[in-house]
Amino acid sequence: ASIMASVTSLLDAGVDFAPTDHRELLETIHHEAARLNRLIANFLDLSRMRAGVLVANRSPGGIDEIVEAVLARMRETLRGHNVRLILREDLPDVPMDMVQIDQLLTNVIENAAKFSPPGTDIHITASRWRDAVRVRITDQGPGIPPSQRERVFEPFIGDRTGNGTGSGLGLSIAHAIVTSHGGRIWLETAPGGGTAVSFDLPMTK
Repeated sequence: ASIMASVTSLLDAGVDFAPTDHRELLETIHHEAARLNRLIANFLDLSRMRAGVLVANRSPGGIDEIVEAVLARMRETLRGHNVRLILREDLPDVPMDMVQIDQLLTNVIENAAKFSPPGTDIHITASRWRDAVRVRITDQGPGIPPSQRERVFEPFIGDRTGNGTGSGLGLSIAHAIVTSHGGRIWLETAPGGGTAVSFDLPMTK
């Protein structure tokens, strides 16, 4: 709806937009198109997951580079939140499918932004933990009751607030991607409230 409304406005020959208004409409189209691309990617991965063919084509890479690239691309989505990024300097390369890990981070960070109030912090950390690299994304949203934490990894359960908005696929796809890498993903209550999503990626195949 946002794309159609913006395009219709731009095509209206009777309206003379100021440069700032013109840019705002184009940014809306870009933002919504990117969101639809992510949704389509999630549906495609869901079909692969159900067919048992979601395979990670892994090669050594740095998680820090992917985190920074995702944050740069999601600047509009994260507007209004304070992103606190801590990347340890001694992070080793890990074997990973960089496209899948990009999607994993996008899904989890998008959830954090969607379900936490404007003006709150989103903390993202990456560090070495034993024989893995651990990434932790913490928000200051309403949190998830312990009884529901495992269910949010199931497809189409809905969002973490239980109001049914969203596709309900983001965390289920994240779980499938981490599993395909031989890692694990889990939820915890963040200090002071909110949700912390953590996942480990093994340093060996």
